[in-house]
This record gives sequence, C-alpha cells and structure tokens, in this order.
Amino acid sequence: MIHLRLVLTIALTAVAQHASAANPLHLISETYSEWKERLFGAGHAAPAVVDAPANGPIAMQSGHPQRLRIDAEAPERDFPKGKSRYRVVEFPEELAHAAVRIQVIARRNEKGHGNAVFKPLFYVFTDGDGVRDPVEAKPLHLDIRPFRRTRLLGCVTLDKVQRLAVATSPEAVGKPYESDVRDAVKAPTPGGYYYTTDAVKVKLPYADSGELILEVTAETAAGKGC
Repeated sequence: MIHLRLVLTIALTAVAQHASAANPLHLISETYSEWKERLFGAGHAAPAVVDAPANGPIAMQSGHPQRLRIDAEAPERDFPKGKSRYRVVEFPEELAHAAVRIQVIARRNEKGHGNAVFKPLFYVFTDGDGVRDPVEAKPLHLDIRPFRRTRLLGCVTLDKVQRLAVATSPEAVGKPYESDVRDAVKAPTPGGYYYTTDAVKVKLPYADSGELILEVTAETAAGKGC
C-alpha cells in the first residue's frame, strides 16, 4: 500500500508539472485576468515599446519590448514545421533561461474580410544555422476591448538561447484562431466613461504575415517568468 501511494504521488506530481509547463496559467489560484495584469497590465513595469528595424536581425535586450513585423520583405526558409517567412532576434549574450511575453496584434486581413493574426513559432538556433524543435505560444488568449486593437496574449519559456527565429507554420495559414466564449463585460474607461459588452466568441484567420510585440526577460530557472 505504501509503495502504491508513492507511485501515485510521483505520477500526479509529473502530471501537475507537465500542465504547468504547457499552460502559463500554472497557478491554480490565478485567474486569466490576474495573469494578464501580471504580465501585460499597468502593474507590469516595462519601458515603452519601440519599433524594431524593418529588415535584418533584431537586437533585443532583456526587459525591453519591441514591435516587429513579418511581411513580404522578411526572409523565408524551410523550418521543421515547413517553409515560413521569419525574423531573427538576437541577444547580447546567451540566456540560460528566458521568458518571452507575446502580443499578437490583429491586422486587416489582406486576403479576405475582417482581421487576421500571426501564429508564432519560436525556433532557437543551435551552433551554426541549425534550429531546435519549435516552441509554440499555446494557448493564446484573446484580449478584445472597445477603442483598442484586438490582440492575442501568450508566453513561452526558452533555455540556452542567444538567437531565435520567429516564424509560423504553413499548415496554420488560413485556419481560424477561435476564442473561448468571453463573458459580458462592464467596466469603466480611463476617461471616466462606462462601457458594456455582450458575451463574444471570436474567429480570426491565421496569416503568413503579421505584427507582434515581444518582450524577453532573463529568468533564474527553467519554466519561470510565465
């Protein structure tokens, strides 16, 4: 009986650790709103977002968010998940552990109606020009509010990274991002107005180009920061 309890305890611990690594809402007591405020809200002290260079590698420092675009001018190459346009992000030195906070900005759909979004994959470069298996930002949480651009929020953790490529999967292009049903919202705005929204469920097609805001922070241990 004691051995059986020990085995069950180890198994449950492994499952919990796996769920924590796969989902940024890893704290049982933390709601989505609390997670969003902690990583992306006003209480998250971060420098102003700056625009990354339109071409070439993007030099990024820990704690300094940048807005980057992946468009028809971006380079293209074959990745393990298929050919994709991509941008390279470089850090001054290798980060043993890092958290990447992601904002995917919804933009006008150039190949249809409404808006579209980019589904990011992160490839860490190995020695030379090889890449590791991709890390997907999953889940991506919808942030839709009046008077603000719709965005998807996510976070991934990486280890031993100095250069990475931000790309997508051609299999995702054209397929829809589909949000969970969001409850009706009643909240004041900074200007003192009061707004309400109905419950909403959103579908946004994935595109082969897009706009993202990335912020990388150096962490003290693997899996931290999200």
